[in-house]
Amino acid sequence: MVNTHWFTLQQQAHVHFGTPGAFSDHFPASVQLGPWELHGKQNFKFFNMWAAHPRFLDVITRHWTMDIYRSHMYILCKKLKLLKRALKELNNLHFSHISERVARAETKLDNIQLLLQNNRDNRHLLMLDKQ
Repeated sequence: MVNTHWFTLQQQAHVHFGTPGAFSDHFPASVQLGPWELHGKQNFKFFNMWAAHPRFLDVITRHWTMDIYRSHMYILCKKLKLLKRALKELNNLHFSHISERVARAETKLDNIQLLLQNNRDNRHLLMLDKQ
């Protein structure tokens, strides 16, 4: 995956092969140049169940119609940041621990798929993966 010029650069590189997840058979790979770091910000995840909550539109409207003045990009980022906080609060008040349950299920799936990488003929693991 590298050429001769790559080796002369003397850079550290780390490749991480992830698990395919629930709906794919492709293994994602990420390449990081430089030191490998495990920490970082978590992505914001929108849950469709929020939209069914009676206060959802009120929360969106209240935060999206706020008067904020600066550049267009600043206004967008600020409104999204404020909205993120409000949606997290809505989640904690009315849908608590769904994120933890999803995270536990994803971890379980990742562990099963890692075991499957080494034992592709194991019927029990295949059944758990499909489940």
